[in-house]
Amino acid sequence: MVPIMILKTSIIWLLIAAGEVANGNLRVRYLQPKLGRQKGKQASFFSGVLIFSIITWFALPWIGPQRVADCLVIGFVWVCLMTMLDIYFGKFVFRYSWKKVWEDFNPLKGNLLSVGMIILLLCPTFVFLMR
Repeated sequence: MVPIMILKTSIIWLLIAAGEVANGNLRVRYLQPKLGRQKGKQASFFSGVLIFSIITWFALPWIGPQRVADCLVIGFVWVCLMTMLDIYFGKFVFRYSWKKVWEDFNPLKGNLLSVGMIILLLCPTFVFLMR
């Protein structure tokens, strides 16, 4: 993967991150008070997947992957950056304990963050194959 593709991948990740931060903010402010914590997280999961799927659909041609392997690299970069962002917000912005930060990634506790990360990883490949 050429450096310009990595740069474009990072720029699009900024859009994805902004969308996901806004999604999380809406979840905490509006969905969780109306639906409860767990149902709010579930609804937010689906809107989050929709956000990054739409961004990927429109941005992937600009990034310009040539093969599926490029798409997997794009998804991997996005997952690494998003994981770092989620850990940063959990630990340093919301001041959660490390235990609580890692629990957010645990689907056995009803948290869908790790499932979302897997979908984010594969999203560029799915879009590439669909186009």
